[in-house]
Amino acid sequence: MLQPLNRQLLTLQKYQPIHNLQTPNPAQLDYPEKVIQFGSGALLRGFIDFFIEQANRQGIFQGKAVIVNNTRSGRSTLFNEQDGLFTLCIEGFTKGEIKKDYLVTAAVSRALPAADQWHEVLALAKNKDIRVVVSNTTEVGITLQEDDQLEANPPASFPGKLTAFLYERYKALGQSAESGLVILPTELIPDNGSKLKNIVLKLAEIHRLEASFSAWISQHNIFCNTLVDRIVPGEPSKEKQSKIEEELGYTDGLLTVSEVYRLFAIEGNRELLLQKAPFLQADEGIIISKDITPYRERKLRILNGGHTISVAAGFLCGLETVYDCMEDQVMSAFITRVIHQEIVPSLDIDQNMAKAFADDVLDRFRNPFLNHKLLSITLQYTSKMNMRNGMTFLRYYQKFGRVPVLMGAGFAAYLFFTRPVKKVGEQYLGEFQGQTYPIQDDQAAFFYQCWQATDMQDEGSLGRLVDQVLSNQQLWDQDLKSLGDFSEQVKENLKQFIQHGVRATLAALLKS
Repeated sequence: MLQPLNRQLLTLQKYQPIHNLQTPNPAQLDYPEKVIQFGSGALLRGFIDFFIEQANRQGIFQGKAVIVNNTRSGRSTLFNEQDGLFTLCIEGFTKGEIKKDYLVTAAVSRALPAADQWHEVLALAKNKDIRVVVSNTTEVGITLQEDDQLEANPPASFPGKLTAFLYERYKALGQSAESGLVILPTELIPDNGSKLKNIVLKLAEIHRLEASFSAWISQHNIFCNTLVDRIVPGEPSKEKQSKIEEELGYTDGLLTVSEVYRLFAIEGNRELLLQKAPFLQADEGIIISKDITPYRERKLRILNGGHTISVAAGFLCGLETVYDCMEDQVMSAFITRVIHQEIVPSLDIDQNMAKAFADDVLDRFRNPFLNHKLLSITLQYTSKMNMRNGMTFLRYYQKFGRVPVLMGAGFAAYLFFTRPVKKVGEQYLGEFQGQTYPIQDDQAAFFYQCWQATDMQDEGSLGRLVDQVLSNQQLWDQDLKSLGDFSEQVKENLKQFIQHGVRATLAALLKS
């Protein structure tokens, strides 16, 4: 019978950690609370708490995070039963080899469910040791709820909770720079810190709080725009959970799995941030810059764009996951060349930085532990293609006077993939090798109409389809048909896909 992970387990002489498991030193277990963490999901555990743990092991922070749970997920109970401890399994492909390590993380002190213990959360506002607020409340978490009641127990929205917390701190500790906090939202929206700050100030205005409070918010609290990049898939399957627990020799209800790669890009003044949040210097994956736009741009174009331009081609080659694509000779060569020879050169950022990131991305695609389904990436495929690759098509053309050949093939595969063969209720379905698949795209009705009017065996009819799609500026925010011979390339690739198949066509294209 395996014992649960907690402080007692770590002190038992009979418990011997396996060779690739790191456990905290005893002093870490009693560090004071210095961070308020809104949210306890897998991303924060495998990201922020990982960085705090690294800093504590290096002796440069000596602090813990106290979690505020916005929902009654039951995670608060788990954290408290395990004395804040949880295991992080870091696994992936990096620098040419597969890596798998375990880390017992002692970065969390306890967890408070806001719905039941809001008064204890507010009490933390008076703690002078608290210097940092971090959050991950999903993308919709950073929205203004004008009727939110700050005096409620608790306020309904995350910005409402944060405003009430900051107001409690302002009343208790005054409006000095010393009492101000560093606020690091990790929600995946652009300008997350600026948006959160504006909502807090708006709530202060709506509730007619003192002008001096708003001044303190503006002058002495640092709201940072951030970019988060690490795949933390969430709870492992029951089978994987059991296998890992047998290996570790204990049970862990908070077991968290993450990839090796991590990037935390933070916009701000490095010196000021490190004064209050010294844990931000603990890991090479943390970058503090006055402008994080280049990091956002390379992630959007290389990582996200690389996925999007290749996913249909991979699926139509009969593959199921991103890892399968990287194990396939044709698709691996296609993805590598698209990223290094077409996406990276189009970027108006430091090319060495872009190339290094591209190498990391290809390693991440080769991670055998991630089961990243190609079909899941095709959700809202058209908007993703526009947002992630539309500017790349244009920039490449403007820079080199020609269109990117392999990306043109990737676009043709996207067009071939979004060919609904039938409609069942409100669901549009495509077909490949006799099997149907869902086309989960807001533009599915448009493509259904286009393809229904197209004779696939008639080159002229196929060409009219391509022109109709490329010239639809509501889809692309530009006229893709005007980019040199892009239209002709898509038409030719689409014809070859229909006649010879995607794999054979790509293989021939890669040899040319």
